[in-house]
Amino acid sequence: MDRKASEAALEAAQTEYPLMFSPLTLASGKRLRNRICHAAMSTRYGKNGEVTDKLITYHANRAKGGAALLVSEPLATRRGQRTDVRIGVWDQENLDGLKKWADAVESHDSRMVIQIQDPGRGRHKPGRNLTAVGPSALPDDWSWSVPHAMTPSEIKQMIDDFVLSSAKLKKAGFSGIEISGGHGHVFHQFLSPWSNRREDDYGGSLENRTRLVRELIDGLRQECGKDFIVGLRLPGDDGMPNGVAGEEAERITKHYADHNKVDYFCWVQGSHSWTLEWHLPDMHWERSTFFPMIQRLKQHTNGIPVGAVGRILEPVQGESLLRDGVGDLVFLGRTLVTDAAWGLKAMQNRDNDIRKCVSCNNCWGVINLDQQIACDNNPRVGAVDEVDWWPAPAKQKKKVVVVGGGVAGLEAAWIAGARGHDVTVLSASGELGGKNRLASLLPGSEPLSSVFDFQLVMAGKAGVKFELGIHATAEDVLRYKPDAVILATGSTMIWPLGLPEAWREDGFILDLRTMAAEMLQVQAKQPGTAVIYDMDHTDGTYSAAELFLEKFDRVIIVSPREQIAKDEPVVRQQSIYQRIYKKGVEVILLSEPSEKSRFEDGVLVLKNVFTGKEEEIHDVVLFTYATSRAPNDELAEPLRKAGVELHLTGDCYAPRGLMTATEEGNRVGNLV
Repeated sequence: MDRKASEAALEAAQTEYPLMFSPLTLASGKRLRNRICHAAMSTRYGKNGEVTDKLITYHANRAKGGAALLVSEPLATRRGQRTDVRIGVWDQENLDGLKKWADAVESHDSRMVIQIQDPGRGRHKPGRNLTAVGPSALPDDWSWSVPHAMTPSEIKQMIDDFVLSSAKLKKAGFSGIEISGGHGHVFHQFLSPWSNRREDDYGGSLENRTRLVRELIDGLRQECGKDFIVGLRLPGDDGMPNGVAGEEAERITKHYADHNKVDYFCWVQGSHSWTLEWHLPDMHWERSTFFPMIQRLKQHTNGIPVGAVGRILEPVQGESLLRDGVGDLVFLGRTLVTDAAWGLKAMQNRDNDIRKCVSCNNCWGVINLDQQIACDNNPRVGAVDEVDWWPAPAKQKKKVVVVGGGVAGLEAAWIAGARGHDVTVLSASGELGGKNRLASLLPGSEPLSSVFDFQLVMAGKAGVKFELGIHATAEDVLRYKPDAVILATGSTMIWPLGLPEAWREDGFILDLRTMAAEMLQVQAKQPGTAVIYDMDHTDGTYSAAELFLEKFDRVIIVSPREQIAKDEPVVRQQSIYQRIYKKGVEVILLSEPSEKSRFEDGVLVLKNVFTGKEEEIHDVVLFTYATSRAPNDELAEPLRKAGVELHLTGDCYAPRGLMTATEEGNRVGNLV
């Protein structure tokens, strides 16, 4: 047994997850030291179509952190694909950057694999894809882009481009490629009878619809050899009529398994349609989302290894899927974005030290705006020191008071404490976590608690002290004689502009946060209608609507905008629409409350924002509002006057979201 094999055996013997840390040798002869794999995630770290140090660091971090196989984002592996952020391979002759990338990962005894993909007609950004190609001139089910139907010679050229690029990647030191045949991309479009209506050798029968990918695999084997990993990601259920699901997915899988030239299979769900959100199941989906589908399809793989993917958040899920025969490899996408050292910590039985994925899909929202990937629960994505990070000791120890026990305050507190400062947190609430704790109690939102759960574990290690139930004044803060104060006192929803001040003065119309907290204490269902005036458009508003549906006969969301959830990423929008419409929450758009409303009679009068036309909602027993917020920064000025070093963070500085709260808390904790 060689040294690496001995080390792997030792790791497997000492960990609580021996199956996950057992090695596996693929048909290509490539050995994986464990079963943890990084699923493809776009990073937007490329620049001018070139490999960057940050792109390399991101993947090297995850190899160092325990992933044995890493699949990159799609690169430009055919002509016309190269963009500013999509790394050029097909037109790349100088392979130095690619070689540096491959070596940085492979040096950690991890296999670096590049994903091959083309969107075809698919598009999920605003507008249509004017240069789209595909099997047939049929509109994309989401963007309605109509592609150019590829000729047989154009198909051959595309295959040749992918093969040539793969040969370059092998030369640069990469271990293989993964063919992205799901998610509604071009390979999926050829496989599906829904999008492929061709009558030539690439359409119609199963044999013909599978031909493109089969010829690509044959070309890869001929050009790159048997010692090159070829992974195949396939649609398991795309949710489309006459699409790929059930028996059709089984037939396609068996066809490629019988072809017997791939190293592993992986299945995904969804397409470019109203099922786009299926491929990124959010916190409102069950964990291990795709496992029943994967277990069924695995029966048709002829023994070829299977990668399982879909909301695998904790090591115990990875071990269970291997033990139960769901799959042979544990594929983690968003989970490894959140914690690059997930594998290392799991191997060392340090589950509580793992920063866990919230499944909020804000990372997808960021990259869909062509911005560099970011995470709500990992403010250090792609940093050089990201893996199992612990802050360096401060040069000068200080007494630090943090006012506010929400996410921003807790992040700043544990980091300041870990740097050696004497840190005390003053919280007005008797429970820590702030508004994020309230949000985590709403239907389907429990994963949000993982953010402050991690922070509290770290705060305990760092010796942070907590004083709860204190509505601190400036005098209270100064009594601690702090060298530095961090204000993380959050924000408060603003009274909706345009609503009569008299309603506010009556005092019985409260903001949605307050009402949601009260409704969580109510057990019995109440008669009548609850109305939410939505000028917020974030996921929490709609989770609160689901809560209200459990408490009232009828729930109505009213918005002055033309759609709800307008500020959420597309996949979260879709999830929100699916949930509230299916559960029966009513939505009235382009409307606002009128001062003619008679709440004493249970009547809310609405008027259209354009026409002024009015309609009445009767039997209203609750009216509440969700709006933009104003910072709770009242302590800032008196503390400045007292001459104390002062830092404002999170919503107290300017109201934004969870991602900004952890980022700023991290920054300030390192700054004091």
